[in-house]
Amino acid sequence: MGTLSWYEYPAPRSAVSTDLSAPPPPPPRERDPIGVSPRERDLGTTPRERDPIGVSPRDRDPGTTPRERGSALALLGVAVALRLLGVWEYRFNSDEPQHAHVVWGWTRGLVQYRDFFDNHTPLFHMLWAPLLAAFGESVRTLFRLRLTMLPLYLAALAVTWLIGRRLLSPRAALWGTVLTALLPPFFVKTLEFRTDVPWTLLWLVAFQVATGGAPGPARLFVVGLAVGAAAAVSLKSSLLLACLLGSALAAAAWRLAGGHGTSLRPTPRTAGRALTAAGAGLAGLVAVPAGVALYFQRHGALDALLAGAVRHNLQVSQHGPAPLKRALILAIGAPLLIVIGRWSLRAGPPALARQRLVLALTGGSYLIALEVLWPLITSQTYLPVEPLLCLFVAAAAVGGPRARQPGEGSRPRIAWGRAFLALALAVELFIDLLHGPLRGDQTAPTTAIVAAALRLTGPDEAVFDDKGDAVFRRRAFVPVLEDITREAMAEGRIADTIPEAILADHVCVATLASRRLPPRGKRFLDANFLPVGPVRVCGRWLPGAAGKPPYPAVVFQVEIPGRYTILGGGGPARGRLDGVELNAPRDLAAGVHVFAPRSPPPWALLWARAAERGFSPFQPAPAAPRH
Repeated sequence: MGTLSWYEYPAPRSAVSTDLSAPPPPPPRERDPIGVSPRERDLGTTPRERDPIGVSPRDRDPGTTPRERGSALALLGVAVALRLLGVWEYRFNSDEPQHAHVVWGWTRGLVQYRDFFDNHTPLFHMLWAPLLAAFGESVRTLFRLRLTMLPLYLAALAVTWLIGRRLLSPRAALWGTVLTALLPPFFVKTLEFRTDVPWTLLWLVAFQVATGGAPGPARLFVVGLAVGAAAAVSLKSSLLLACLLGSALAAAAWRLAGGHGTSLRPTPRTAGRALTAAGAGLAGLVAVPAGVALYFQRHGALDALLAGAVRHNLQVSQHGPAPLKRALILAIGAPLLIVIGRWSLRAGPPALARQRLVLALTGGSYLIALEVLWPLITSQTYLPVEPLLCLFVAAAAVGGPRARQPGEGSRPRIAWGRAFLALALAVELFIDLLHGPLRGDQTAPTTAIVAAALRLTGPDEAVFDDKGDAVFRRRAFVPVLEDITREAMAEGRIADTIPEAILADHVCVATLASRRLPPRGKRFLDANFLPVGPVRVCGRWLPGAAGKPPYPAVVFQVEIPGRYTILGGGGPARGRLDGVELNAPRDLAAGVHVFAPRSPPPWALLWARAAERGFSPFQPAPAAPRH
């Protein structure tokens, strides 16, 4: 008999004998605390899992050839090499300095939400604070923080392989892992320093443990612990948890209905044991969030945590897609989900089939629910289910093992599947190259802001930025200017107090104009700050027309009191400021001032510290240190 892969194995025959002369069936086998037989429990806990005719997964798919493994490992090596290159060259997403700034706040002895704003759950930032403290306050720290994502990326790939090896086949696991490693959204978003990387790893661990054997109390406690930790990293876990629970209930209902001939009659005893296991899962689920909540409660910041991480995010628009689009998504997605679910049940031991069904339904229902229900979708929202999709795509593409001689009908399917896999990997690799190495160093816009803020301000001074762009300096305006805040400000639910915040903290350094700025704050910044390379500093252009001296006096308004100088195109301007000869920087109060120039225009009123440190609106900014 040839060996078969799980996706080619025929469905098991009915367990009910049709031979009336046959001896009576043996008595029911012993069941474990949640109604799983010892045979099925062995399926969940031992490497030598057996299917209905005694063929192990390794025998069903004897594995990959050395050449195949070598090709896959080479592609994985390319993925890691591209990531290492991307750490130093791929552009920074605006979320990265925001997360780094929150981590920096912890290193300064501040408490998230209470002392500075954030709208993410805090576990990630708390855990990374010791690392940032060790790295120090420098531009290089941004790249070192990115490097800390590499072990999590590799761990996510390892867990993906474990899931595929157990539930699919060694070949599907190998190529599904390679597909995941090079998948552009997964590749890019797990390269960035963001909460979504540990969030994805925790969910993959939860999937692997949940489908690793019989769902007893210990297993469900570990699953709950991983999911609870994921929730303490990102509240996006709520939707994924609902999909996982719904999928598990669907798989249980399929079993109760007699799927694969394994119908199970619930009894009070099995129901009680199932409740015990569910209680263990619930205990694990609440353990980490409860610990985090207790910490913030003891520091007087629990309400601030709820305000920043929960209530602020609930302000997002609930409009979602149009009703017609929702109906179309459901009309297409629901049948596809049924097809994928049936495909995952095609063959193999019933326990493994149910576990494949759980993952297939979880991934599919999560994607549908996101598109229909979730109000704010970003590319990183899909991260935890992308490895599952890659595994199932690889399983459908790689065909049967070499030990089996395929029939005439299966040879073309196998050839087309492998051709599709090769094409998919080539496209992924090309896009990954296009994102990074083919574009060169794209990190300068972010690193230049950090370098300028460090050079222009002291550790206790505040700056104005959109989301924490300066990283190592306190923010004057508390809310981060991301989509939820901007929408709330446009609707009047959050006040635009940017001018007041700048004046209260005597801010003299701000980031450049961006689309995130609300109108009132933008007008104030444009009127009172001048660009000097990657940042803006206090100052303004003074009106004046070219001509011959004597030049007319210039009357101007100062909104932000401070120490100023006046520059011309060739250096310091000459003339009298408020009736006194201008031969050094001058402290100017808020109000009207008069400059009587003797040097030709143009003239710029500029914060003196910026001019003294080489920044000028007439010249390029000083170069940022290379990483």
